[in-house]
Amino acid sequence: MLAALGITHPRVLTPETAPYWHTLHLVLLVLFPLLGVNLWWLLSGFSGWMVWTARALGFVYIAFYGALDVPAGIGTGLVVMRAPEANTPELSQTVRWLFAQGNQLSLIGVWAFLVACVLTSALLIYHVGHLALPGAVLLCGAAYPFLGSHIYFPVGVASMVLMAAGFAFLMWAKVRRTPAPTEPEPIPAA
Repeated sequence: MLAALGITHPRVLTPETAPYWHTLHLVLLVLFPLLGVNLWWLLSGFSGWMVWTARALGFVYIAFYGALDVPAGIGTGLVVMRAPEANTPELSQTVRWLFAQGNQLSLIGVWAFLVACVLTSALLIYHVGHLALPGAVLLCGAAYPFLGSHIYFPVGVASMVLMAAGFAFLMWAKVRRTPAPTEPEPIPAA
């Protein structure tokens, strides 16, 4: 879904693109945290300080990446959409400040996400074995360009598609290697 929305993401914020820009970032505010939730799902059933570190980093991603969408997506879209003087130098400076603040916050989030992906991948390879390797490569390889590409077409869109494949392969490997529950032995009749 993020990749599909990335295809429609305007490259430039203008008075014409501002209404869609604003609405798109309201939707993204709900969807982006699901990337961090995926890390938590992959780590379910495992324990230890590395697992909790990866989970904590996933949470940091959720908080700080969402902070990007508020000023740089929702805020800038609203300012440009509602201000009739959208092309004045003062308003342009305000929009630049909102983008700068959002980008500063998002850097914390995307770096936390990348490290969480590396830790999660390493943990799954350790616990699950070689079956997790393709998913780990896809996930970590896709998390790297996410540092700067957001979901912009084409790199960000490709990143989201590869990330989805990485999450899917890692979950498949985890499920394949999880032993099935055994039935208890029947109690012999007396």
